[in-house]
Amino acid sequence: MFMIKKRNFICFSIMVFIVGAAVPVAAISAVRAIRGETPISQSDYAEYRAFKSKYGKLLAFDAYIRDNYYLPVDQGMLETGAYKGQFAGLGDIYTAYYTADEYRLQSENAQGEFSGIGAALRKNDGENPLIDSVLPGGPAEKEGLLAGDAITLIDGAPCADASLAEAVERLRGEEGTTVALMIRREGAEFEKTLTRAKVVSPSVAGEMIEDGRLGYIRIASFASHTAEDFRTALDGMESGGAAGLVIDLRDNSGGLVDSGVEIADMLLDGGTVAVAKAGDGSEEAYVTSPGATGLPYVLLVNGGSASTSEILAGAVQDNRGGALVGARTTGKGIIQRLERFSGGDGARITVAQYFRPNGDPVHEVGITPDYTVERADGDEADPQLAKAVELLLPPAPPVQAEGS
Repeated sequence: MFMIKKRNFICFSIMVFIVGAAVPVAAISAVRAIRGETPISQSDYAEYRAFKSKYGKLLAFDAYIRDNYYLPVDQGMLETGAYKGQFAGLGDIYTAYYTADEYRLQSENAQGEFSGIGAALRKNDGENPLIDSVLPGGPAEKEGLLAGDAITLIDGAPCADASLAEAVERLRGEEGTTVALMIRREGAEFEKTLTRAKVVSPSVAGEMIEDGRLGYIRIASFASHTAEDFRTALDGMESGGAAGLVIDLRDNSGGLVDSGVEIADMLLDGGTVAVAKAGDGSEEAYVTSPGATGLPYVLLVNGGSASTSEILAGAVQDNRGGALVGARTTGKGIIQRLERFSGGDGARITVAQYFRPNGDPVHEVGITPDYTVERADGDEADPQLAKAVELLLPPAPPVQAEGS
């Protein structure tokens, strides 16, 4: 057996041997108890030494901070910082530790369903959050809030110095609860109290364009209901007599891989969508089954198209399902898993890298469209959409007059 206070135990044993005293085992145990010593096995002692070697400096820093910091130390914040640092140490911006509240927010975003005010926000550092859009039928619309309204107070607390994530977290909450907002609109301020409700953030929007000849479907993100919503929009356009389809993936940063694979299944008549390779060498192939839409289609992509958007775009390009128009994509060719821990906290961690059906990597490479068409920021004209329309509805050749 080993002792945590090994040196003291050895000295005590030598003393007993020298004086020749016959000390009963019970007496030795009593002395150990008085000294705060606990007998452990050799394997446990080896584990203790390994733990001390690995984490001893962290524990020393904990004591150093407590002894020297000029304000009272919040133990919970110290522990959270240590947890976040453990994940940040990987150097992967897509891997992170989340507190219980942060995990709930991440999970809601992934599913596209949450309880809140029914408005999307945008925010610059040091400025009040602005309402970017109002969801139809949500609490914000019912209370008359408009895109462009600034939120200056949330339940009486200023929000200019809060991050966008913090502002969103404060607006969300249990269904049926209320939140008081101070709104600034065109220089005037007024207060509104909203009752939070269940909100389904739409990820798919569709309409007919070009005098009803083409369908246009915008996929903003890949949430749990995206594939179902895409199917509904696609069915309507097929039955409505559309001659072709434009699928807009621009500025879509990704989401659930399974949703992207389900949409690929509607666009491709069988074939591989992507191959994911994990760190242990294992591989998983995502494949589609026969039975795709009969509509010709074009995908729009740009530098904001990432992750699941790139999985779908790469699958369409390699399987020759439709043309890609726009600018080279982000190049985020890795897959994360969002996982909840027993305490309600959780993490997002990169678990695999995916490759296109042709075997090429996407990570830090991106996907080059078949037709590269740039679009300047703030440009009202949309040359990328115009190119897609041209491919689907080519202009008729000019009629040549006969000579006399």
